[in-house]
Amino acid sequence: MHRNSSLRWLAALAALVLLEAGAASAADQALLDVLLQNGAITQAQYDELLKKEALTEEDLRDAIVTLDGKGLNVRSRDGAYKFRIGGRLHADASGHGGAGVGSEATDGTEIRRARLFFKGTYAEDFVFMAEADFADNEAALKDFFAGYTGLPWGKLYAGHQKQPFSLAIEMSSNDIPFVERGVDTDLIVPFVDRAIGVRGDFSGDHWLFSTGIYGDGAEADKDGDEGWGAAVRAVWAPLIDEGRVLHFGARAALRDPDDSEVRIRAETTHQSNLFPVDTGTLVDVERVFLTGPEFAFAQGPFSLGGEYNRVFLDRRGMDDLSFEGWHVEATWSLTGESRARSYKIGSGEFKGLRPARNFSLENGGRGAWELATRYASIDLNDRDVNGGRESVFTLALNWYLTPYLRVLFDWSRILDANSPSEDLDDLNIFQSRVDVHF
Repeated sequence: MHRNSSLRWLAALAALVLLEAGAASAADQALLDVLLQNGAITQAQYDELLKKEALTEEDLRDAIVTLDGKGLNVRSRDGAYKFRIGGRLHADASGHGGAGVGSEATDGTEIRRARLFFKGTYAEDFVFMAEADFADNEAALKDFFAGYTGLPWGKLYAGHQKQPFSLAIEMSSNDIPFVERGVDTDLIVPFVDRAIGVRGDFSGDHWLFSTGIYGDGAEADKDGDEGWGAAVRAVWAPLIDEGRVLHFGARAALRDPDDSEVRIRAETTHQSNLFPVDTGTLVDVERVFLTGPEFAFAQGPFSLGGEYNRVFLDRRGMDDLSFEGWHVEATWSLTGESRARSYKIGSGEFKGLRPARNFSLENGGRGAWELATRYASIDLNDRDVNGGRESVFTLALNWYLTPYLRVLFDWSRILDANSPSEDLDDLNIFQSRVDVHF
């Protein structure tokens, strides 16, 4: 064992002996000098401990470990270094009924997400995040980035991460009030999902400006030159308090794909293999441009929100194309909790609903109950492309047993489906999820 390590352990042992004997006090400067010399404490800790009338065992711990609903947390006593381990498990079941049952949609159960993440802070201002998904018996990279948060006006991140486009996509799947996002998001996900790049988030008390430049995602085929893109999202929230939030946003994105072939389609459920709308493979796509507004309002137990997206595809030697999608949604907390309390202007999004009282048979807690409804639409018809149109109404009942455990039940009905493959009007879709995250 190295001499410095031996001294450090002896110093720590001596400190504990003194503590047990009740003899440790600010007068024990010699002991603190040894701890400082051997790296057991920092200069800031040394200066702080000298001011104390008596030392405790807690004062001399280098790390504080806690285990709670947010996972396993380790931090240094001065807070400059933090480390957290967490994850999520989404277990789903889905089925189809009514008109269009003969479409042979796949029903059943699946592990939709099975993620583990590691995140932390080092030297106060530097952060990192690493997350992988093990659903479908495969390992898929999600977030993997590092960042600097010490700027007085913003934060910078580099690595594999989300692109700043769309409130629905920015919100975590742990926080959205439905099993899946609206059918309209299938229009934009192929172009503004996670990718490798650099992102900056700049915010004030009532505004947010996020922008980034990206290559392709980690799962992209790298046989040739990869594509690139850029995205920008601006948010203004003139009203923010615990009871009310008013949120407006506008965004734009540009994508130069790595391949001239693009395909946009929407599935009824994640595992159904039934696509009511599908452009098929679009060739000679040179550039993709996306734009649209978003809004949200929350007051007391009620919230309302929505967004509109339009995608423009420039094609070489062929007519350019334009597709659109939009949704409007509302939530009502039957137990009185407010989504306004979870709004974060630093990311321009709502976090999950937090029960006023966790579910408990012993204490009579019932958790939080929430009703949610959504109308979403996507139109993939333009010029020579007949990808179809689809409108879907969804009604959801959600039970939040704790902030980290919830059960979701969704019923969706396709109200209008101009599908290129078959008539799917009045098709019913049933989905449920047990969501555990920590």
